[in-house]
Amino acid sequence: MRVISTIMIAGAFWATSVVSAFAGNLTKEAITQSLEMQGYSVQDFQSNMVAVEVGELTVLVGIFGSDGDISYFTYLHGVTANEISHEFLTRFNSEVKFGRAYIDNDGDVTIQMDRNASGGISIKNIESDFDVFLLLVAKFLTDIEQRGAV
Repeated sequence: MRVISTIMIAGAFWATSVVSAFAGNLTKEAITQSLEMQGYSVQDFQSNMVAVEVGELTVLVGIFGSDGDISYFTYLHGVTANEISHEFLTRFNSEVKFGRAYIDNDGDVTIQMDRNASGGISIKNIESDFDVFLLLVAKFLTDIEQRGAV
């Protein structure tokens, strides 16, 4: 009986430590280190955000809320709100399932993607999500170029 109790206590301790390692404990420093290891230039941006240079884009990666939700943003400075119709944004947003495009209060065309971290999140999730976000941006820019055919 003592052996079973010891195993249960050890298992509970292990499970708690694994959960705490993935849920809401990601830091800007861990995100910075991971993205720098992938070859990106990363700068501190705000208390909860970093700015990642990807070619001509700056991608902001932020940690928000008590669960440590992660958001990815980029502002498309070469694209104006006058070039984007409501129909174009609606079509793009209905085709992509992990992000959205919109025009912010300043008139900037913005692409955003979020990850809910309440169930846990790892640095590998960040790396994968970052790649997915870059694909969303590429799709948006390709759709703009082909908008006559979209």
